[in-house]
Amino acid sequence: MSDKIYVIGCSKELESLGMDRVRTRVEGLDEIEIAVDWSKTKFVPVVADEKMPFQAGESKIVSIRPIPVPAYAMVVQSFYGANGMGHLFCIGSLTYRPYTEDRVADKAMFHSHIKAAVLKGDLLGQVLVVAGRKL
Repeated sequence: MSDKIYVIGCSKELESLGMDRVRTRVEGLDEIEIAVDWSKTKFVPVVADEKMPFQAGESKIVSIRPIPVPAYAMVVQSFYGANGMGHLFCIGSLTYRPYTEDRVADKAMFHSHIKAAVLKGDLLGQVLVVAGRKL
C-alpha cells in the first residue's frame, strides 16, 4: 500500500471558481524499476502555441504544440536551445495522467526574466523524451 500522494492541478479557469489549485489524491505512484532505452530517445522542441504577455519575474502556464510521451517514458529537460527571455520549468497537461499510460504534454510552465511576450511559434526550450518500460 502506498502513502497518500496528491497531484496539484492549477489553471486560470480555477480562478473564476475562487480557487487557485485543485489537490487530488492519486493511487499507483509507488516506486518502480524501469528500463530506459536511450537509443530511442527523441530530442523535441517545446514551441509556444499561443501569445502570452509576461511581466519581468512572472511565471505562467503556456499552451505548447502537443508532445506525445509514451507510457513509462521519462522527460528530461535540455539546457541547450533555450529561450533568451526566460526558462522552461516543466511540460505536461492540465489533466493528470499516470506514467503507466501514454500522455500528451500540451502545457508548459515558463518564467520570464523580462517584460515581453512569448509569441506563437517561439521556442521555449527543448526536452529529451526517453523511452522506458516496466521491469
